[in-house]
Amino acid sequence: MEHMVHSESDKYKSDLFEGLKNKFGDRFSKEDFDFISKCFDTYMFEMIKLMREGKSVHEKFFSDIILNSVDGIIGYNTEKKIFLWNRGAEQIYGYTKEEVTDKDISYLVPDRNIKDGSFKRTQAEIQEKGFVSGVETKCKTKEGPLKEISMSQHLVFDENGDPMGTVAIVRDMTRVKKLEKELREKENLALIGQVVSSIAHNLSNPLNIISGNADYLLLEKKEDDEGYEELKVIVDETTRITKSIRSILNFARPLAPMREEYTFNELVDEATSGFKFLTGNKTIKLKLKLEKDPAKIKVDRELFKDLILNLISNSIQAIPADRQGLIEITTETTDGKSILTISDNGTGISEGDLPNIFKPFFSTKGYGKGTGLGLSFAERVVKQHGGSIEVTSVEGKNTTFRIAL
Repeated sequence: MEHMVHSESDKYKSDLFEGLKNKFGDRFSKEDFDFISKCFDTYMFEMIKLMREGKSVHEKFFSDIILNSVDGIIGYNTEKKIFLWNRGAEQIYGYTKEEVTDKDISYLVPDRNIKDGSFKRTQAEIQEKGFVSGVETKCKTKEGPLKEISMSQHLVFDENGDPMGTVAIVRDMTRVKKLEKELREKENLALIGQVVSSIAHNLSNPLNIISGNADYLLLEKKEDDEGYEELKVIVDETTRITKSIRSILNFARPLAPMREEYTFNELVDEATSGFKFLTGNKTIKLKLKLEKDPAKIKVDRELFKDLILNLISNSIQAIPADRQGLIEITTETTDGKSILTISDNGTGISEGDLPNIFKPFFSTKGYGKGTGLGLSFAERVVKQHGGSIEVTSVEGKNTTFRIAL
């Protein structure tokens, strides 16, 4: 373009010289024109320079927007090979530009999306419509886990209208999805609390009357009297239902922790003091590996004692009567966090049940052996204290709960 400008200016300078010569005659010399021409060239050069610099600034501006965007911007050609990879894409996927350049775009797609045909359908829609917008899906990452993303893609065309490739804009939705899940859980808990509180209160009075009358009649009977066993069953079952109602009401009630300084060691000592009375007819060994110099943590003593007892009780129930049982409790400090771990060699939890164990009323136990609120309550207590609770399990072999504060 600059060459064309200089070529055109030479033609205009020749015309200009002839015009000035005709108008001023001998008063206009060749030296005068050379001076004017030199000034003209200087001004022209400065104009071209300003235009070039202005274009460079704009190109850099838009380049920085693309390369440094927090959203991932990925370009791939008509052969599906990646050629554009910005910093946002590096943050989301974990790969550097060198690691993905010239790789097929399907390299970033989860295997199940390829197997179920969803990836192929999306590519076909892009070719048909020229774009797809706000598709919520998952992507593979360098570390391994899938990540929740929202993706928009559109075709890019050359000056002849032929497709040159596709640009994908990817947004990390992990935090958004997590917040949405937490909001749904809070809404569900609030609704559950209202419903179960109403039901529990309506059941409490009739149960107390039944239990009280059965207790009174039982006092007047001996074990071998007619009707004694039936009354005993009524008392036992109403007691069990009352306990379930109490746990439901405790779950529905808002937590107001009374925090004081304790160590996990102190809480474990209190919770396990009556361990031998919890095992029933099972042979279970309790192994404690407690930290020698544990850090103090601010917790509600009763809430955490109940939590630990609940996890121990779950472990005992998970260990078959014909197995030599082992429950191991450890405490340690890692990265400034106090860690409590409770492991057992019980029947474990199936892979399908693991995602649901902290949901209210979910239980893998048989009828009458629990309300399904214990682990949900445990998670609630830990989160109320700003901590985390995680579970790992191998079905048929073991289960480990890890609490970090």
